[in-house]
Amino acid sequence: MAENQIQIEDSYTLDHPRDEIWEKLNDPEILAACIKGCAFVTRESAQKFKAVIRAQFGELQKDFSIDLDVEDSCAPAQYALSSQVSAGLLGKAKAVADVQLEVLEDNKTRLHYVATISGRGVLNKALPLIEGAAVRRVRAFFDAFVEHL
Repeated sequence: MAENQIQIEDSYTLDHPRDEIWEKLNDPEILAACIKGCAFVTRESAQKFKAVIRAQFGELQKDFSIDLDVEDSCAPAQYALSSQVSAGLLGKAKAVADVQLEVLEDNKTRLHYVATISGRGVLNKALPLIEGAAVRRVRAFFDAFVEHL
């Protein structure tokens, strides 16, 4: 079976220096505050975070344990944040957010991201059905992050 994918891309121009944004993108408390339904995010090492997210699908509520790995890091300019989610019988999902921070004039920064979500098992089949919700959730994270600044 072919793997379905969702790709989301957007940019923000922020009135903050790049180093400050980089620091906050790597702060577990800020990440937890910006992720809808997040119970917590903890840092396990410089390159690893663990999170628990509570998601609701109709009347079903499920906690998902998520391992987050920082890859291709070139501080403070870019990184890829990769996550693996196991949903038991529903299958697995993988999301990768490639984030770039570009220095602009007047102490501003352009945050650009490309997020790719793919699934296996039932989640792979359901991905086209939940694409709108996935796009809203990713954008909600970055909108909340920008507000948090």
